[in-house]
Amino acid sequence: MHSSKISNGILLFISGFLFVFLSTGWTVIGSSSTSSNKAKDSKSGNQKTTEEVFKNIKVLKGMPAYQLMPTMHFFEASLGFNCSNCHVRGHNDSDKKPEKRKARDMIKMMEAINKNDFEGKQMVTCFTCHGGNANPQTIPAVMTVAMMKAEKNEDNNDEMIKVPNRLDTPEQIIARYQQAIGGKDAFEKITSLKLEGTVSAGRDRDIQVTVYQKAPDYYLSSFQSNFGTFERGYNGKNGWEKNPRGVREIGQPDIQDLKLDADFYSPMDFLKNYKSLKFSDVQILNNDTVYVVEGTSSNIRRYKFYFSTRTGLLLREIQYDKTLLGELQTKTDYKNYKNVNGVLFPDDIHVANYERNEEIKYTNISPNVPVESSMFEMPPKTN
Repeated sequence: MHSSKISNGILLFISGFLFVFLSTGWTVIGSSSTSSNKAKDSKSGNQKTTEEVFKNIKVLKGMPAYQLMPTMHFFEASLGFNCSNCHVRGHNDSDKKPEKRKARDMIKMMEAINKNDFEGKQMVTCFTCHGGNANPQTIPAVMTVAMMKAEKNEDNNDEMIKVPNRLDTPEQIIARYQQAIGGKDAFEKITSLKLEGTVSAGRDRDIQVTVYQKAPDYYLSSFQSNFGTFERGYNGKNGWEKNPRGVREIGQPDIQDLKLDADFYSPMDFLKNYKSLKFSDVQILNNDTVYVVEGTSSNIRRYKFYFSTRTGLLLREIQYDKTLLGELQTKTDYKNYKNVNGVLFPDDIHVANYERNEEIKYTNISPNVPVESSMFEMPPKTN
Protein backbone atom coordinates (compact mmCIF):
# COMPACT_ATOMS: atom_id res chain seq x y z
CA MET A 1 0.00 0.00 0.00
CA HIS A 2 2.81 2.39 0.67
CA SER A 3 3.14 5.21 -1.85
CA SER A 4 6.94 4.93 -1.86
CA LYS A 5 6.96 1.56 -3.60
CA ILE A 6 3.96 2.52 -5.77
CA SER A 7 5.66 5.71 -6.95
CA ASN A 8 8.87 4.00 -7.92
CA GLY A 9 6.90 1.55 -10.03
CA ILE A 10 4.83 4.32 -11.63
CA LEU A 11 7.84 6.35 -12.73
CA LEU A 12 9.68 3.38 -14.17
CA PHE A 13 6.46 2.26 -15.88
CA ILE A 14 5.85 5.67 -17.44
CA SER A 15 9.45 6.07 -18.59
CA GLY A 16 9.64 2.61 -20.11
CA PHE A 17 6.12 2.57 -21.54
CA LEU A 18 6.40 5.90 -23.33
CA PHE A 19 9.84 4.94 -24.64
CA VAL A 20 8.49 1.68 -26.10
CA PHE A 21 5.36 3.32 -27.46
CA LEU A 22 7.13 6.20 -29.15
CA SER A 23 10.36 4.64 -30.35
CA THR A 24 9.73 1.02 -31.22
CA GLY A 25 6.04 0.22 -31.43
CA TRP A 26 4.15 -2.47 -29.59
CA THR A 27 5.70 -5.65 -30.91
CA VAL A 28 9.31 -4.63 -31.44
CA ILE A 29 11.60 -5.12 -28.48
CA GLY A 30 11.66 -1.99 -26.36
CA SER A 31 11.50 -3.20 -22.76
CA SER A 32 11.85 -6.45 -20.93
CA SER A 33 8.07 -6.79 -20.74
CA THR A 34 7.78 -6.38 -24.49
CA SER A 35 9.63 -9.60 -25.10
CA SER A 36 8.90 -11.45 -21.88
CA ASN A 37 5.96 -13.41 -23.20
CA LYS A 38 7.78 -14.39 -26.40
CA ALA A 39 10.78 -15.41 -24.28
CA LYS A 40 8.92 -18.21 -22.54
CA ASP A 41 8.39 -21.63 -24.09
CA SER A 42 4.63 -22.19 -24.03
CA LYS A 43 5.06 -25.98 -23.82
CA SER A 44 7.76 -26.40 -21.20
CA GLY A 45 7.45 -23.06 -19.39
CA ASN A 46 11.23 -22.62 -19.60
CA GLN A 47 12.80 -19.27 -20.42
CA LYS A 48 14.14 -19.13 -23.96
CA THR A 49 17.58 -17.75 -24.77
CA THR A 50 18.29 -14.65 -26.83
CA GLU A 51 19.19 -16.57 -29.98
CA GLU A 52 15.93 -18.54 -29.77
CA VAL A 53 13.81 -15.39 -29.69
CA PHE A 54 15.71 -12.73 -31.65
CA LYS A 55 17.41 -12.67 -35.02
CA ASN A 56 21.12 -12.35 -35.75
CA ILE A 57 22.41 -12.83 -32.18
CA LYS A 58 26.16 -13.48 -32.51
CA VAL A 59 27.73 -12.58 -29.14
CA LEU A 60 25.07 -12.29 -26.44
CA LYS A 61 24.09 -15.95 -26.73
CA GLY A 62 22.87 -18.26 -24.01
CA MET A 63 21.38 -15.66 -21.68
CA PRO A 64 17.63 -15.43 -20.97
CA ALA A 65 15.91 -13.47 -23.73
CA TYR A 66 14.30 -11.07 -21.25
CA GLN A 67 17.79 -9.93 -20.24
CA LEU A 68 18.58 -8.53 -23.69
CA MET A 69 16.90 -5.15 -23.22
CA PRO A 70 18.43 -4.48 -19.76
CA THR A 71 21.79 -5.25 -21.37
CA MET A 72 21.03 -2.77 -24.16
CA HIS A 73 20.20 -0.18 -21.50
CA PHE A 74 23.57 -0.87 -19.89
CA PHE A 75 25.26 0.00 -23.20
CA GLU A 76 23.15 3.15 -23.36
CA ALA A 77 24.16 4.22 -19.87
CA SER A 78 27.83 3.35 -20.29
CA LEU A 79 28.38 5.15 -23.61
CA GLY A 80 25.71 7.87 -23.58
CA PHE A 81 24.14 6.22 -26.63
CA ASN A 82 20.59 5.50 -27.70
CA CYS A 83 19.23 2.69 -29.89
CA SER A 84 19.81 4.51 -33.18
CA ASN A 85 23.56 4.81 -32.58
CA CYS A 86 23.99 1.09 -33.33
CA HIS A 87 20.67 -0.09 -34.77
CA VAL A 88 18.78 0.66 -37.96
CA ARG A 89 15.36 1.89 -36.92
CA GLY A 90 12.77 -0.84 -37.40
CA HIS A 91 15.48 -3.40 -38.31
CA ASN A 92 17.30 -4.19 -35.08
CA ASP A 93 18.79 -7.36 -36.58
CA SER A 94 20.61 -5.44 -39.32
CA ASP A 95 24.43 -5.27 -39.24
CA LYS A 96 24.54 -2.23 -41.53
CA LYS A 97 25.97 0.14 -38.94
CA PRO A 98 29.69 -0.30 -38.09
CA GLU A 99 29.01 0.70 -34.47
CA LYS A 100 27.07 -2.52 -33.94
CA ARG A 101 29.87 -4.64 -35.39
CA LYS A 102 32.40 -2.80 -33.24
CA ALA A 103 30.26 -3.39 -30.14
CA ARG A 104 30.53 -7.14 -30.65
CA ASP A 105 34.34 -6.90 -30.72
CA MET A 106 34.35 -4.78 -27.55
CA ILE A 107 32.15 -7.29 -25.70
CA LYS A 108 34.57 -10.08 -26.60
CA MET A 109 37.50 -7.95 -25.41
CA MET A 110 35.80 -7.18 -22.09
CA GLU A 111 34.91 -10.83 -21.49
CA ALA A 112 38.51 -11.86 -22.22
CA ILE A 113 39.90 -9.32 -19.74
CA ASN A 114 37.60 -10.51 -16.97
CA LYS A 115 38.33 -14.16 -17.72
CA ASN A 116 42.09 -13.87 -18.03
CA ASP A 117 42.86 -11.20 -15.43
CA PHE A 118 40.05 -11.39 -12.84
CA GLU A 119 39.28 -15.10 -12.62
CA GLY A 120 36.03 -14.63 -14.52
CA LYS A 121 34.64 -12.05 -12.09
CA GLN A 122 32.81 -9.07 -13.58
CA MET A 123 35.39 -6.43 -12.62
CA VAL A 124 35.62 -4.60 -15.96
CA THR A 125 32.52 -3.35 -17.77
CA CYS A 126 31.80 -0.95 -20.63
CA PHE A 127 31.46 1.85 -18.09
CA THR A 128 34.93 1.17 -16.64
CA CYS A 129 36.56 2.79 -19.67
CA HIS A 130 33.81 4.79 -21.33
CA GLY A 131 32.35 6.44 -18.22
CA GLY A 132 29.22 7.55 -20.10
CA ASN A 133 31.13 8.76 -23.18
CA ALA A 134 31.35 7.28 -26.66
CA ASN A 135 35.12 7.67 -26.60
CA PRO A 136 37.10 6.69 -23.47
CA GLN A 137 38.80 9.66 -21.83
CA THR A 138 42.60 9.42 -21.63
CA ILE A 139 43.35 12.55 -19.57
CA PRO A 140 42.16 12.86 -15.95
CA ALA A 141 39.84 15.81 -15.43
CA VAL A 142 41.13 18.77 -13.43
CA MET A 143 40.69 18.23 -9.67
CA THR A 144 39.33 14.72 -10.23
CA VAL A 145 41.01 13.25 -7.14
CA ALA A 146 40.04 16.18 -4.92
CA MET A 147 36.43 16.08 -6.07
CA MET A 148 36.20 12.33 -5.51
CA LYS A 149 37.49 12.75 -1.97
CA ALA A 150 34.98 15.51 -1.29
CA GLU A 151 32.13 13.43 -2.68
CA LYS A 152 33.17 10.37 -0.70
CA ASN A 153 33.35 12.48 2.48
CA GLU A 154 35.98 10.64 4.47
CA ASP A 155 34.26 11.60 7.73
CA ASN A 156 31.15 9.72 6.56
CA ASN A 157 32.03 6.34 8.00
CA ASP A 158 30.45 4.06 10.53
CA GLU A 159 33.10 4.44 13.24
CA MET A 160 32.96 8.24 13.37
CA ILE A 161 29.16 8.68 13.33
CA LYS A 162 27.59 8.61 16.77
CA VAL A 163 24.00 7.34 16.97
CA PRO A 164 22.17 7.36 20.34
CA ASN A 165 20.43 4.05 21.11
CA ARG A 166 21.90 2.57 17.97
CA LEU A 167 20.16 -0.40 16.35
CA ASP A 168 22.32 -3.31 15.22
CA THR A 169 20.21 -5.66 13.08
CA PRO A 170 18.06 -5.26 9.96
CA GLU A 171 15.12 -6.73 11.85
CA GLN A 172 15.35 -3.97 14.48
CA ILE A 173 15.65 -1.25 11.83
CA ILE A 174 12.71 -2.58 9.80
CA ALA A 175 10.57 -2.94 12.94
CA ARG A 176 11.24 0.69 13.84
CA TYR A 177 10.38 1.78 10.29
CA GLN A 178 7.10 -0.13 10.42
CA GLN A 179 6.20 1.50 13.71
CA ALA A 180 7.28 4.95 12.49
CA ILE A 181 4.88 4.91 9.54
CA GLY A 182 1.93 3.84 11.67
CA GLY A 183 2.27 0.24 12.75
CA LYS A 184 0.32 -2.89 11.87
CA ASP A 185 -2.93 -1.88 13.58
CA ALA A 186 -3.19 1.41 11.68
CA PHE A 187 -2.39 -0.29 8.37
CA GLU A 188 -5.06 -2.93 8.82
CA LYS A 189 -7.72 -0.25 9.24
CA ILE A 190 -7.14 0.75 5.60
CA THR A 191 -8.37 -1.73 2.99
CA SER A 192 -8.34 0.35 -0.19
CA LEU A 193 -6.58 3.41 -1.49
CA LYS A 194 -6.81 6.00 -4.24
CA LEU A 195 -3.80 8.18 -5.04
CA GLU A 196 -3.92 11.15 -7.42
CA GLY A 197 -0.96 13.20 -8.50
CA THR A 198 1.33 14.44 -11.23
CA VAL A 199 4.60 13.23 -12.70
CA SER A 200 7.08 15.75 -14.03
CA ALA A 201 7.65 15.03 -17.71
CA GLY A 202 10.09 17.81 -18.57
CA ARG A 203 9.57 20.87 -20.75
CA ASP A 204 7.11 22.23 -18.17
CA ARG A 205 4.72 19.30 -18.78
CA ASP A 206 3.09 17.22 -16.04
CA ILE A 207 1.42 13.85 -16.53
CA GLN A 208 -1.71 13.14 -14.48
CA VAL A 209 -1.53 9.85 -12.57
CA THR A 210 -4.20 7.91 -10.70
CA VAL A 211 -3.58 4.73 -8.69
CA TYR A 212 -6.12 2.39 -7.13
CA GLN A 213 -5.22 -0.36 -4.68
CA LYS A 214 -7.27 -2.89 -2.76
CA ALA A 215 -6.16 -5.42 -0.16
CA PRO A 216 -4.50 -7.81 -0.37
CA ASP A 217 -2.88 -7.41 -3.80
CA TYR A 218 -5.04 -5.59 -6.35
CA TYR A 219 -3.41 -2.73 -8.25
CA LEU A 220 -4.26 -0.35 -11.10
CA SER A 221 -2.29 2.68 -12.26
CA SER A 222 -3.35 4.99 -15.07
CA PHE A 223 -1.76 8.05 -16.62
CA GLN A 224 -2.83 10.45 -19.31
CA SER A 225 -0.51 11.78 -21.99
CA ASN A 226 -0.86 13.49 -25.34
CA PHE A 227 -0.76 10.01 -26.89
CA GLY A 228 -3.69 8.64 -24.90
CA THR A 229 -4.31 6.62 -21.74
CA PHE A 230 -1.78 4.10 -20.43
CA GLU A 231 -2.74 1.54 -17.78
CA ARG A 232 -1.04 -1.17 -15.76
CA GLY A 233 -2.97 -3.60 -13.56
CA TYR A 234 -2.73 -6.67 -11.35
CA ASN A 235 -5.70 -8.74 -10.18
CA GLY A 236 -3.95 -10.84 -7.55
CA LYS A 237 -2.84 -13.44 -10.10
CA ASN A 238 -2.11 -11.85 -13.48
CA GLY A 239 -0.68 -8.54 -14.62
CA TRP A 240 -1.41 -6.57 -17.77
CA GLU A 241 -0.63 -3.36 -19.62
CA LYS A 242 -2.81 -1.32 -21.95
CA ASN A 243 -2.04 1.57 -24.28
CA PRO A 244 -3.76 3.07 -27.34
CA ARG A 245 -2.35 0.24 -29.47
CA GLY A 246 -3.77 -2.62 -27.47
CA VAL A 247 -3.54 -4.87 -24.40
CA ARG A 248 -0.99 -7.47 -23.36
CA GLU A 249 -0.30 -9.71 -20.42
CA ILE A 250 2.84 -9.03 -18.36
CA GLY A 251 5.27 -11.94 -18.14
CA GLN A 252 8.54 -12.62 -16.36
CA PRO A 253 10.49 -10.90 -14.96
CA ASP A 254 8.31 -7.76 -14.88
CA ILE A 255 5.44 -9.52 -13.13
CA GLN A 256 7.61 -9.80 -10.00
CA ASP A 257 7.97 -6.01 -9.87
CA LEU A 258 4.22 -5.60 -10.31
CA LYS A 259 3.55 -8.02 -7.46
CA LEU A 260 5.68 -5.86 -5.17
CA ASP A 261 3.78 -2.76 -6.28
CA ALA A 262 0.47 -4.53 -5.68
CA ASP A 263 1.28 -5.77 -2.17
CA PHE A 264 -1.17 -3.64 -0.20
CA TYR A 265 0.69 -4.08 3.08
CA SER A 266 4.20 -3.97 1.61
CA PRO A 267 5.89 -2.16 4.54
CA MET A 268 4.54 -4.79 6.93
CA ASP A 269 5.71 -7.52 4.51
CA PHE A 270 9.23 -6.11 4.24
CA LEU A 271 10.96 -9.19 5.68
CA LYS A 272 8.95 -11.43 3.34
CA ASN A 273 9.53 -9.41 0.18
CA TYR A 274 13.27 -8.87 0.61
CA LYS A 275 15.80 -11.62 1.33
CA SER A 276 19.39 -11.78 2.57
CA LEU A 277 18.90 -8.56 4.55
CA LYS A 278 21.96 -7.18 6.32
CA PHE A 279 22.82 -3.98 8.17
CA SER A 280 25.83 -2.65 6.30
CA ASP A 281 26.59 0.91 7.42
CA VAL A 282 25.68 4.17 9.11
CA GLN A 283 26.01 7.23 6.88
CA ILE A 284 25.17 10.91 6.57
CA LEU A 285 22.43 11.56 4.01
CA ASN A 286 21.70 15.23 3.38
CA ASN A 287 21.18 16.57 6.93
CA ASP A 288 20.23 13.26 8.49
CA THR A 289 22.00 10.17 9.78
CA VAL A 290 20.82 6.92 8.22
CA TYR A 291 21.07 3.18 8.69
CA VAL A 292 21.91 1.39 5.44
CA VAL A 293 20.25 -2.00 4.99
CA GLU A 294 21.01 -4.21 1.98
CA GLY A 295 18.85 -6.98 0.54
CA THR A 296 17.60 -8.72 -2.61
CA SER A 297 14.24 -9.43 -4.21
CA SER A 298 15.57 -11.84 -6.85
CA ASN A 299 18.81 -13.18 -8.26
CA ILE A 300 19.01 -10.21 -10.66
CA ARG A 301 18.01 -7.39 -8.30
CA ARG A 302 19.51 -6.05 -5.08
CA TYR A 303 18.75 -2.99 -2.95
CA LYS A 304 20.14 -0.52 -0.48
CA PHE A 305 17.62 1.07 1.90
CA TYR A 306 18.42 4.23 3.87
CA PHE A 307 16.42 4.65 7.11
CA SER A 308 16.63 7.77 9.27
CA THR A 309 18.19 7.02 12.66
CA ARG A 310 16.17 9.93 14.04
CA THR A 311 12.65 9.22 12.72
CA GLY A 312 12.91 5.63 11.49
CA LEU A 313 11.46 6.62 8.09
CA LEU A 314 12.72 5.37 4.73
CA LEU A 315 14.51 8.27 3.03
CA ARG A 316 16.18 6.62 0.05
CA GLU A 317 16.20 3.37 -1.89
CA ILE A 318 18.76 2.36 -4.51
CA GLN A 319 17.83 -0.51 -6.79
CA TYR A 320 20.58 -2.39 -8.65
CA ASP A 321 19.54 -4.46 -11.67
CA LYS A 322 21.97 -7.08 -12.90
CA THR A 323 22.62 -7.42 -16.62
CA LEU A 324 25.03 -9.67 -18.46
CA LEU A 325 27.62 -6.89 -18.60
CA GLY A 326 27.09 -4.95 -15.35
CA GLU A 327 24.55 -3.37 -13.03
CA LEU A 328 22.13 -0.51 -13.64
CA GLN A 329 20.95 1.53 -10.69
CA THR A 330 17.80 3.53 -9.90
CA LYS A 331 17.76 5.94 -6.96
CA THR A 332 14.50 6.91 -5.26
CA ASP A 333 14.23 9.64 -2.60
CA TYR A 334 11.15 9.87 -0.36
CA LYS A 335 10.16 13.25 1.07
CA ASN A 336 7.38 15.03 2.91
CA TYR A 337 5.65 12.22 4.80
CA LYS A 338 2.01 13.02 5.60
CA ASN A 339 -0.45 11.37 7.99
CA VAL A 340 -3.41 9.66 6.30
CA ASN A 341 -5.70 7.86 8.76
CA GLY A 342 -2.79 7.20 11.08
CA VAL A 343 -0.39 5.98 8.36
CA LEU A 344 2.49 8.10 7.02
CA PHE A 345 2.84 8.41 3.23
CA PRO A 346 5.57 10.31 1.32
CA ASP A 347 3.82 12.57 -1.18
CA ASP A 348 6.96 13.87 -2.90
CA ILE A 349 9.10 11.20 -4.56
CA HIS A 350 12.14 11.68 -6.80
CA VAL A 351 13.38 8.87 -9.07
CA ALA A 352 16.60 9.02 -11.07
CA ASN A 353 18.31 6.49 -13.31
CA TYR A 354 20.85 6.58 -16.12
CA GLU A 355 18.58 8.52 -18.47
CA ARG A 356 15.85 10.28 -16.46
CA ASN A 357 15.33 12.37 -13.35
CA GLU A 358 11.64 12.60 -12.55
CA GLU A 359 9.34 13.53 -9.69
CA ILE A 360 5.88 12.48 -8.61
CA LYS A 361 3.76 14.60 -6.29
CA TYR A 362 0.55 13.30 -4.79
CA THR A 363 -2.13 15.93 -4.41
CA ASN A 364 -4.69 13.58 -2.91
CA ILE A 365 -4.41 10.28 -0.99
CA SER A 366 -7.84 8.84 -0.15
CA PRO A 367 -8.17 5.76 2.10
CA ASN A 368 -11.02 3.24 2.16
CA VAL A 369 -12.63 4.36 -1.10
CA PRO A 370 -15.17 2.00 -2.74
CA VAL A 371 -13.23 -0.18 -5.19
CA GLU A 372 -14.69 -3.11 -7.13
CA SER A 373 -12.38 -6.06 -7.80
CA SER A 374 -13.57 -6.15 -11.41
CA MET A 375 -11.70 -2.94 -12.25
CA PHE A 376 -8.38 -4.77 -11.88
CA GLU A 377 -9.22 -7.44 -14.46
CA MET A 378 -7.36 -7.48 -17.77
CA PRO A 379 -9.38 -5.71 -20.53
CA PRO A 380 -10.28 -7.73 -23.64
CA LYS A 381 -7.52 -7.86 -26.22
CA THR A 382 -8.16 -6.02 -29.47
CA ASN A 383 -7.10 -7.23 -32.89
